[in-house]
Amino acid sequence: MSDLGRDYETSLDPTRRRRDGVHYTPRAVADELVERAFAVHLSAIASEVPFSVCDPTCGAGVFLLAAADALVARGRTPFDALACLRGMDIDPEALDLARTELLVWARAQGVTAELPSVFVVGDALNDQWPNDGHLDVVVGNPPFGGQLAGATVRDQSAVAGAARILGRPAGYTDTAGVLLVRALDAVRPGGSVVFVQPLSILGARDGAIVRDFVSPALESIWIPDDQLFDAAVHVCAPVLRKPQPVAAGSGNNETDVIPTWTELAAEAMGVPSVRLRGTPLSSLAECTAGFRHEFYDVAAATVERGSVGSESADFPTLITVGLIDPARLLWGTRAARIAGTTFAEPVVDVAKLSKPFELRKRPKLLVATQTRVIEAVADYDGMLWPSVPVISVLPRSDDAGALDLLLASLIAPPASVWAARQAAGTARSPGAVRLSATQLAQLPLPTDRERWIEGSQQLRAGQLTTAVRTLTAAYGLSEHEQLAVLDWWTFRSQRRKRQGKKAGL
Repeated sequence: MSDLGRDYETSLDPTRRRRDGVHYTPRAVADELVERAFAVHLSAIASEVPFSVCDPTCGAGVFLLAAADALVARGRTPFDALACLRGMDIDPEALDLARTELLVWARAQGVTAELPSVFVVGDALNDQWPNDGHLDVVVGNPPFGGQLAGATVRDQSAVAGAARILGRPAGYTDTAGVLLVRALDAVRPGGSVVFVQPLSILGARDGAIVRDFVSPALESIWIPDDQLFDAAVHVCAPVLRKPQPVAAGSGNNETDVIPTWTELAAEAMGVPSVRLRGTPLSSLAECTAGFRHEFYDVAAATVERGSVGSESADFPTLITVGLIDPARLLWGTRAARIAGTTFAEPVVDVAKLSKPFELRKRPKLLVATQTRVIEAVADYDGMLWPSVPVISVLPRSDDAGALDLLLASLIAPPASVWAARQAAGTARSPGAVRLSATQLAQLPLPTDRERWIEGSQQLRAGQLTTAVRTLTAAYGLSEHEQLAVLDWWTFRSQRRKRQGKKAGL
């Protein structure tokens, strides 16, 4: 896209951009997604058979320009490439810019005839798309419209359009997800769809209806590691290919195994594929997490250590997710923000709680969530109070070494790999580990007990680098698998530290 198109999209009034979910797509992203959409159509593109590419929310045309370049690179003449393109947008000004952009491109390619491309002003939710039902490729970045934010709530017409597409009320489903379903309907059997989506489509409850609709067509998922747009949202792009209809009486009763969204998300994130065979964590411990109402109750009872009345030794230390590193507690060295208030050394005045909470004053492990690798610390004397959503791991044994072994099993790099493959794409940011207490209870334990004990002792002595290698070997993985796991874990751990330094933490 030239400066003209980019400047138009980025100069729109911020209120309008938020309302309409409009965000400029970098050209490199458009190129990448067009490549993925075209991957299964290379022979058709190289031939002279008719081929159609549509962006039904094309804005100033960055995806159409990327498609034009990709078509020419694969043997189409510039004129033929233009004839393949279909653009639609609800904004006539944006559509005029898309025409202008393609005209500039055509003239640079030596095309002097009138543009053969088809452009239509229309609403992607309610109006018919160009070549509807017969498109080879739909690719683009549809408007996001989360239904919990007042500025992007669908109006009556959009509500009706979304319900018609899904065959039921769309509820809180993001508009981009509704359009993903619509796009799959618009392509022919064998056609491809690559539409940018909010990352939440991978695991959010309100995205389940979209996942159910498109899962039979899901082939892969593109997930960038960084936030691409100025909107505070991380994105992904499911790569879909519409299945061919099964001929009646074909006699083929075989059922293809459809990969799960989390499996494909894990592949997209480069998570190593290893199988852990140990018994589950639940055999040695109970995993539990507090409820949301507890967070607010505890927040009201949180005070700064050293403030009036907080000198009591009975006041437990409050631990948030941000105060946990692998086998290292950051309380007192890093500030914690709790319900809008920043504390340097937060403690809990238990007497102020509306009701006592069980399972708190016991030796346990505290496990952070929404982190790039599993981060956990041991509470040997039972005086650490987990703030929601920190998970507590309570050993079933009173053996003094039980906590050390459990901590070692959580810090072990294979545990983070397992967690990432269990819940890939369900966290707030790409690659983060987001496990529930129920999921954590299923974590496989190391199978080589001698190495497990050795690794736990190294961890207790502060030898993290040595411990992670010993604990990786304790899972009985091949040398190749160990190297892959350690490389992945080390990269993610170092990235986490760099991000913390950048944030001033």
